[in-house]
Amino acid sequence: MHARPNAVHDQTGVADRPPFVVVTGLAASGKTTVAVPLAGALRVPLVSKDAIKEALFEAVGIGDLQWSNILSRAADAALVEIAVALDAAVLDNYWHRETVERLLAPVQAPMVEVYCRVDPAVARLRFQARTRHPGHADDERDPEAVGLSFLASRFPLGMLGPVIEVDTESPVDVVALAAEVIAARR
Repeated sequence: MHARPNAVHDQTGVADRPPFVVVTGLAASGKTTVAVPLAGALRVPLVSKDAIKEALFEAVGIGDLQWSNILSRAADAALVEIAVALDAAVLDNYWHRETVERLLAPVQAPMVEVYCRVDPAVARLRFQARTRHPGHADDERDPEAVGLSFLASRFPLGMLGPVIEVDTESPVDVVALAAEVIAARR
């Protein structure tokens, strides 16, 4: 019997299929910075909402914040449709506690949450300093409301499966994190 191409092997050579990894945390907490190499370490696809949303901006155009929010819901739906077709993946998104279970319900597979922990003040500074695709309409966001959202957000979600916390204020050992993800699935 041959191992699947996206399988990670333990010391005995037996393939352990990685779970779906749901990367969570505040905006600008380092989710994508963790998700990209983690997907590589696990040898599974990365499904990034921002990548989908930015492709939508390129296909249908950019507009105001309301338009960005509409495309955000479309990108959420596309992310889930892509995930449903996969055996495992790293899912990179800003997940909302109120909607994550409903949104991910069609993905009938084990999940592990990787929570990117960062001080809200650090995340806020990162958010203000970053440059994203203009379609996100960040310039229309009320800075005070954005700041309050960093304080009001509640992570980890803790409702999808085991939770692994990583401190994203310093470099993350992605190889060790991948091993933790596999172990958490067992």
